Parts: sequence; structure tokens; C-alpha cells
Amino acid sequence: CSKIYHERKINPSRVLKRIYGPFLHFSSGKEKLTFLPKPFDIYRGRKKEEKIQEVYLLRPFERNTRVFKPENTNKPEEIDNLAVYYGSEEVEPFKGFVSQGGLRDWLEGRKINKDDIKTPQEIFKEEKRAGIRQDVSVHTVVQEDGLYRIDFIRLKENWSLVFWADFNYEDKDMERVNLKNDEDVVEIFDSGMKVLKLGGEMKTVCYKVEIDEKLQFFKLFKQPKLKKGDVVKILFLTPGIYGKFVPQISGIKIIGMVSDDYLNVGLHSYYLGRYKLMKKALPPGTVVYGEIESEKEVGDLWFSSSNGLNGFIGSNLIIYGKM
Repeated sequence: CSKIYHERKINPSRVLKRIYGPFLHFSSGKEKLTFLPKPFDIYRGRKKEEKIQEVYLLRPFERNTRVFKPENTNKPEEIDNLAVYYGSEEVEPFKGFVSQGGLRDWLEGRKINKDDIKTPQEIFKEEKRAGIRQDVSVHTVVQEDGLYRIDFIRLKENWSLVFWADFNYEDKDMERVNLKNDEDVVEIFDSGMKVLKLGGEMKTVCYKVEIDEKLQFFKLFKQPKLKKGDVVKILFLTPGIYGKFVPQISGIKIIGMVSDDYLNVGLHSYYLGRYKLMKKALPPGTVVYGEIESEKEVGDLWFSSSNGLNGFIGSNLIIYGKM
């Protein structure tokens, strides 16, 4: 957004239609794979090992027993059911990412290969740095003993970030500066040095940009045919931002949900007139189980991220599989 603004002085919040991602990308020789947030209903054996030995899948509770009833737990009132693991193994949740092939298996109900799961330790490495407290308005040291240590993470070799962006070429700002198509936008990014400042610590990153007219990556996943009454599992690939703890999804009656702690997400936009806005968000990897009430409305949600109407463009990107 900043690159387009500084090059052509247009309002990026108006001309940027949708964002898909960011996701993780692995490239080594001929092997090129995109990794996405791991569904939270995928567990591992309770061994606390860095390398995954086996993965297990939760599913909504289906039995009536005297020992356990979902209604007797502290679940949110909007949720009818909870997800459990049916098996004798001791399992636990963990953070990780799933390959495009592994996600396709999850969506279509096949067994997931452990090699399709990567833990953060396999993707990131720690970077220990020292800082000094400053008055940011004048960039001077605040106190003599203001040194501190802080841990950062860095992508390992062969790993990078990838995302897709759609632009609104019908906007008057785009017409005014003669940006008519993807080729014109790519020309902006290909001019000069291909570096950007990224993140709060202003890390310098290099990039490359290309046109993806056929969107081959998204075609790897087959949208299931649904009818009223079918049960689906919905995966959030980017943060889910709604007004309540349990998301209200068009055409879906929510049955259950598997998630992690909330994310705190912030927005500070001069153009949108929203200053230091903070919201709670469902983290990527959240799985929602639901019953189809309107197949048309659910079909419109397939790989369709927020266009910014909720203030956070690119959020609420979901994909789903039939159970």
C-alpha cells in the first residue's frame, strides 16, 4: 500500500479490493510448496517432541454418556457441541502449518501424512537482539540503564511469505493516475530497488511480484457440492473478526468450534477514519463445525476474504470441507 501511495499518491484503501494471505512458501530446487495455518482439530501424540511422529484428528462428540455431556461444560451458549478425539492414544494440541496437499487431505476426509505438517521450529529460527529505550519523538536515550534483550524470529533458508492481491481498476483514483490493469501495477513494483520495510521493527525485506491470472494455487482445492442439512468443517486461513466470540457465518448454523486463544488485532487508518482500533479475533487455524442452512450463501464464502467492510481487509478468509 505504501509503495503505491508514494509512487502515485492514491488512496490504497480504496483501490485494494482483496488480499489472500499471507501464507508460508517453501522453495528448494524443484520442490515448491505453500503452507497454510494448521487446523486446530489436528493433534499430535503427547510426547512434547519437536518432530511430529503421528497426527490425530478430533471430531464432534457423537455419543450420549453419563460421564461426559457437552451441555455440562463451560462452552459458549451458542455452541451445541464440542470436538473430541476417539482413540486410546494420549494427544495434545500444538502449533504448526500444513502443506497444500495435507490441507486437501483434511478437507476431503483422508488421513493426513505427518510429513505434511511443519512446526514453527522447522520454519523459524530465533534471533536475540539488544535494544535501548528511546524517546521516539526525538530519538534520544531515555535512561542510562535502558538496555534490554528481546527475542525475534527469522525465516529459515528456503522459506518466504506469499500473498495475493486484487486491485479495483474501476476506482477513479486508478483512472486518474493511469493504472488500468495488473501490468501497470507490476511495473510500479518492478521499478527501483525491490525492497520494503516490514513490521514494527522496520526489517528490510526483498520481494518479487508476478501476475497470477489463472490462480493455480486456489484451484488445488475442490469446492464441495453442498445441500441443506449437510455438516461442514470451516477453516479460517486468516484471522476471523466478528462481533462475538462465536462467529455468525451466513448460511450456517454453528454446531461446534475448535480454536486457540484470541488474537489482538489493531487498525490505525487515516483514510478509513479509524484510529487505534483494537479487536479480538479468532486465530488462523480455527475450525468451525456447522450445518448448512443456505447452500447459496455458503458457496459465496469459498476462498472469499473480507474486502475491508469490517475494517480489516483480508480477514475472514475461509475454506471448508464436507463431513
